[in-house]
Formats: sequence, structure tokens, C-alpha cells
Amino acid sequence: MNIYIYDDTFEGLLTSIYYGFYSKDSPTSIYGRNESNTPLLLGNIIDISTEKDKFKKVKDAIINKIDFLALKKIYLVYLSSTEEKAMIIFKYLKAAFKLGHDVHSFLNIDIIRHVDNINRRVSLESHRFEGFVRFNYIDDKFLYSSIEPDNDILELLGDHFKSRYPEEYFIIHDISREKALIYNKSSYEIIHMDNQSYEELKSHSDEYSTLWKTYFKSTTIEERKNLKLQSRMMPKRYWKHILET
Repeated sequence: MNIYIYDDTFEGLLTSIYYGFYSKDSPTSIYGRNESNTPLLLGNIIDISTEKDKFKKVKDAIINKIDFLALKKIYLVYLSSTEEKAMIIFKYLKAAFKLGHDVHSFLNIDIIRHVDNINRRVSLESHRFEGFVRFNYIDDKFLYSSIEPDNDILELLGDHFKSRYPEEYFIIHDISREKALIYNKSSYEIIHMDNQSYEELKSHSDEYSTLWKTYFKSTTIEERKNLKLQSRMMPKRYWKHILET
């Protein structure tokens, strides 16, 4: 029983996929090094080092023998919080290389349908956060927002908020993963950002956030409150990062 361990990067994952396809004994599991469900004692642990040439071979093969959409789909699975996601990608690609360009039509095959369902969940959460993100203006210098998404969607939010606030510096901080999307008026990148920064910034209030809270309160009709509907439209797990609540 071979268990591959990679470095949590997409490049490392595709390197693992390469070795999985070309080894005599296919892996029974593939895990990122920091995944919480990584087994410690069971099986033959094989540490996979990222190799850019192997990554490129797999990526190019996916694009040329299947299509770019398949590459996008497995990338969204990689960004998801789905358990065993690397093995899901491995099994999907085994099927996809056989089916070629028509793979997206075979929703009767469990692994194809499973990947599509994961894609929908990740895309839906990213779309939700385009509306749920609330910024504070910190010392008249930059916009800051904290979020706790289920999936690793920071980079999926980048283009949306870049086009929305092209002339602002902003930070969107995924506190559960201790990383942040930083935009500097021209481009954005994702960096490590610990929770000490969150503790320092979360209580910051500015005139705009105060004004928004006042507006929200003034437009609320107490007799027409529907907390069940509110929770359905905006799940409670998002509330602590939203100014209105």
C-alpha cells in the first residue's frame, strides 16, 4: 500500500500524479504534507519532491489530450476542502485520459460527476464571498477584510475585487488558513499572514463601517424580521465577519 506525500502545492500534486501513472504500483492514497487526515503509520510512505518538468508534462498532457477545462476542474478540486481530493483527481484523470475531449459529457460515471459537484460547491462559495466580503478602512491606508471560507478560494476572489477596487490597496485575510490576498493597485499575490494580524485589525472601526451599520439598522423593520430566511440567505458561520451583524 503506497501512500504519496507531496508539498501541498499544485505543482507537487501533479508531480505525484506523474509518478502515480508511471509506477508499477499505483498509490492507494495521496496527501498534502499538511493535511490533517494524513496517515502516519499505515502503508509505505513515499515522499514526492516537486519536479517542474514532471508537473509541466502532466499539465500539457491534460490540455492537449483532454482540454483546458479539465485542468481548471482539477484545480478547483485542489482548492477544495474535500477529503481525499488528490486521489479524486488521480482517478478522474485516469478516466479522462481514456475518454478525451468528451469526458465532460459522461456524468453517468461517478468520478466525473463527483468532480463536477465539487466544482459547483467551490464556485458557489467563491461567488457568495464576492457579496459577503466586508472591508474596514485601516488608517486611511488600505482596506482589510477577514474571511473563513470552507475552501481555499482567495485567488478566485482576486480578479473580482481588483476590478471592483482598482485604485485601492486591499487585503483579504483567510484567517483559518493564515494566508492573505494582497492587492497593490496593479497586481495581487497571496502571502502568509498569521492570526496575530487578525487580532490587531478585527476591532478596528472607521466612519464608513459605522455609517453602514447605522444605515442597516435604520432600514430594518423589526416587525418584518425573518431570522430563518436571513440564516438561509446568509449562513450564520459568515456573520462574525460581516459588519451588519
